[in-house]
Amino acid sequence: MHKALSWDDARILLEVVRHGTQGAASKALGVDQATVSRRLLRLEDVIGAPLFLRDGTRLIPTDLARRMAEQAESAESALASVFEFEAEGKPAPALRLLRELAPGITAELIGAPENLGLTHREADVALRLTRPAGGSFLARRIAMVEYGVFARRGTDPGKLPWIGLDDMLGDLPEARWLAKREHERVAVRAADTETMYQAARAGIGRALLPLAIGRRDAGLMLVPVADPPPARELWLLVERQVRQTRRVSVALGWVEAVARDAFSHAPP
Repeated sequence: MHKALSWDDARILLEVVRHGTQGAASKALGVDQATVSRRLLRLEDVIGAPLFLRDGTRLIPTDLARRMAEQAESAESALASVFEFEAEGKPAPALRLLRELAPGITAELIGAPENLGLTHREADVALRLTRPAGGSFLARRIAMVEYGVFARRGTDPGKLPWIGLDDMLGDLPEARWLAKREHERVAVRAADTETMYQAARAGIGRALLPLAIGRRDAGLMLVPVADPPPARELWLLVERQVRQTRRVSVALGWVEAVARDAFSHAPP
């Protein structure tokens, strides 16, 4: 599985083919040029063949790179259509509840793989999937997140490749569980659950998702596995100094209620 390409790799290849230079591709992707360069080198190492001819700063794609870019563009279009469909829906009921509880609060929801620093006030309340090692914040386990394998309804899961996790996330329990299937084909790798979810909905492959997400989508089906993936603890964190302020207290109650409802009562 470690030789599979990630979706981030595919996006970088696609943008370089589109724009012709690493600098222009980095601006389009919102990443630094060093990241683009490093990813291209990794791609060529995995593929075992050059993907671009260098002409000064301009990169001229080989036939292989063009074919790969076409496949990446098709996957991008499939994912985009799913996002457009979702965008037509109404605001989440949970956010409406928060507005009713505290009309003056503006919720800023930040999903990031890295830990934001509560002590530096990057966030007032945080959710973690690992038990905090220390710090000046209060932490409470509020739920268990269970996982399952999901595929697009109507497909044959046994014939679908895996939607894996990016190599940088190799230490996660989910990644270690997927690594046991290293003899099975991986279509793409993703750096976050949302991308894996949307890729599964688009029929690109099988994905390991929280049951609370997969079971709520009628377009997905749960795929039985002999060895169920491990559950993870969900921890709620808050900085001690702001715990008693009204806006944080309201947000804490709202986050805990939403999380408990989502992970304790996932529909069968």
